[in-house]
Amino acid sequence: MLYHYSMEIASFVAAIERQKLNCEGIVILRHGEKIAEHRWIPEAPRNCRSVSKGFIAVAAGMAIDRGKLSLDSRAADAFPELVRKPGKHLAALTLEHLLTMSRGHKKFSRPATVAEALAQPLAFQPGSRFVYDNGSTLLASAMFTRATGSAARDFLLDALFRPLGMGAPPWPETADRHTNGATGLALTTSDLARFGQFLLQRGGWEGQQLVSSGWIDYITRPQINTGSRRPDSDLGYGCGFWPSRHGAYRADGKDGQFVIVLPREDAVIALNANEPNSPAILNAVWDEVLPLL
Repeated sequence: MLYHYSMEIASFVAAIERQKLNCEGIVILRHGEKIAEHRWIPEAPRNCRSVSKGFIAVAAGMAIDRGKLSLDSRAADAFPELVRKPGKHLAALTLEHLLTMSRGHKKFSRPATVAEALAQPLAFQPGSRFVYDNGSTLLASAMFTRATGSAARDFLLDALFRPLGMGAPPWPETADRHTNGATGLALTTSDLARFGQFLLQRGGWEGQQLVSSGWIDYITRPQINTGSRRPDSDLGYGCGFWPSRHGAYRADGKDGQFVIVLPREDAVIALNANEPNSPAILNAVWDEVLPLL
């Protein structure tokens, strides 16, 4: 069913259906108002995959605002019972390295616990190279818990989720009782759009500054070179966010969950999908939606 708002996106819908891309829903905001929406299935919360990482980055900024953490906070100091004699690389590992996916590991990993993540060998000097990873975000989430005394999901209930009208979304914990961080947060497409609007407003919401505006600037700008040759992945990486073409940035989940923020257009595009060819969805946004804004 095509919803009728101030902007028609029939060409985008047609492009998605012509390519048989398994999209679930899209919401577009401009100047803070919903201007277009289309759903292929009824709206319901779904795992937003690695979009979850952006929420951990925001939580880290809130802890920094409160004086509980800094970008220079060291992972080894947060877990002294697990790291008694850290090697050179682990001793140098900071929250900044974790958020920028540069902790010094060789390849993507999905550790189940903090102990497992800390036991992974670090082959490179932290900060020297980008390797996308779930373990880095798990450690950042656990550092947040150690610093604040609260799991990231529990803290964000009143600090972000409820103010943005998201209620109390589920987000699994690890076996050692930390918010997973890297994946698992369940949100609707409308929730993703509200998160995008919060980012576009640089952390402000209904007259309150929920996290410092400078932090939003920092995490959404390139902080490290990715070394990628793929469009929209070759412009560097922030902290949980990917700088993108057209002056945009995005949170990006496996199989096509997107929060795309376009500051120049004062617009947000949110999508949920279950589509392995997620770059094709993003290309359809650039080709069919961006020209309409």
